[in-house]
Amino acid sequence: MQDAETRPETRAAARSAVAIRAQVRMMGTDKLDIDVTDLSRTGFQIETIHRIQPGATIWLRIPGLAGLEATVKWGRRHFYGCAFVRPLHEAVFDHVVALATPSRD
Repeated sequence: MQDAETRPETRAAARSAVAIRAQVRMMGTDKLDIDVTDLSRTGFQIETIHRIQPGATIWLRIPGLAGLEATVKWGRRHFYGCAFVRPLHEAVFDHVVALATPSRD
């Protein structure tokens, strides 16, 4: 059995580092401010001080886009990995990444 350090990457899509201030909402709750730290066509990672239960359905709201439904797959400290219910269209993904890639200053 391989541990996380030696296990090959098993992601469904390539991911890009981003810096996006956004919000998530779970059914019956207020919007929570979060930071999207990486994004792929099939999912994303967020950082937040708020606790989110793995398995929860959330709606990600990136400024300029409609809400995107996702499922929280895992959580570690202040980081959560989420999978989109419907993958992002390639053009939408490319546009968001182009606008939100952290500067390399």
